[in-house]
Amino acid sequence: MLRRPAASRIVVRTRTLPVWVGYATTVAIVLATFLLRWAVDPILPLSYPYLLAFVAIVVSASLFNHGSGLLATALSAIIVAYLYLPPVGSLAVQTAGDAVSLGLFVCGGVVITLIVETLHSALADLQRALADLERSNADLSRSEHARGLLLREFRHRTRNDLHSLVGLLLLRARAAPSDAARDGLREAADHAMALARVHTRLARNARDDAASVDTRDFVSGLGADLQAAQTGEGLRPVVLSVAAESHALDAERAVQVGLVLNEAITNALKYGFPDERAGTVRVTFVRNGAEFVLTVADDGVGLSEDDTAEGRTPPPRGTGIGTRLLRALAAQLRGSFSRRLGEDGAGTVAELRFPADPLGPSR
Repeated sequence: MLRRPAASRIVVRTRTLPVWVGYATTVAIVLATFLLRWAVDPILPLSYPYLLAFVAIVVSASLFNHGSGLLATALSAIIVAYLYLPPVGSLAVQTAGDAVSLGLFVCGGVVITLIVETLHSALADLQRALADLERSNADLSRSEHARGLLLREFRHRTRNDLHSLVGLLLLRARAAPSDAARDGLREAADHAMALARVHTRLARNARDDAASVDTRDFVSGLGADLQAAQTGEGLRPVVLSVAAESHALDAERAVQVGLVLNEAITNALKYGFPDERAGTVRVTFVRNGAEFVLTVADDGVGLSEDDTAEGRTPPPRGTGIGTRLLRALAAQLRGSFSRRLGEDGAGTVAELRFPADPLGPSR
């Protein structure tokens, strides 16, 4: 909460006092000022009778209102005329110079009073604006907190619903009348499980605003989940290593990146290392200029000659649904997906490129 300075809090209180209290205090301030002026008469030249009177005007106008400032001006003019302007002890002003100086003093006091009142009004408007801004910030903070709770609840429910869907698909697969139907239902269950895994990782790695994730935590965590699910906690002799840079990525695109990562790693483990072959799958996520680049490279059996003929992007061995899914996800990210042989023709490299800016150009 914004805190006002002590002087500002005092002024706020004094300006709310009854009018008669303000006028009485103004009279006391003016009298005290001229008593001080009388006390310093031996060292302050008599040619400056108005000097401390301006102080009384500023103090009165600041503490109370323009009425007090005008009262302090009039009372000070009367005292100066009576005590300091010849003939002393009379309100009559004999010389034109003294009359002009007294008139200028009164005009100056009025101007000072109006300026102080204007500053008070501007300060009051500023304080109201700051109070409104503070309330708006508090409302926005509550709204952001509520939105975060809703997003987390949505992901929790989505994850649970997807797990239920996986169980239903596997149940249907066991009762399927043909091998083709059984394989199709199991593949659908795998994709639903991949989506559930992504939402689980999103719920764990979401930032405070719940609308973005840190790519290092997200990619590394999802890689660890996939390794545990696909390699049986070390039962397969395949090592999965992940090196991801830390960048903020909105949750909507993180879902698509997670699905691409899931599909690419699954393909590498499923087709790159048959017959319990040992090897390594390396995952990297970096920013290259205006693009994010996700790479999944393995040192497995690699692609067949037919796959790499004529420089075309090959489908993985299997049904080909995985490649269509990867290309569709890349298109949603306004990016591109490619697959090629690894270095020296060994292994396979799958690469996803998409704009770091969500509004970047499509490829």
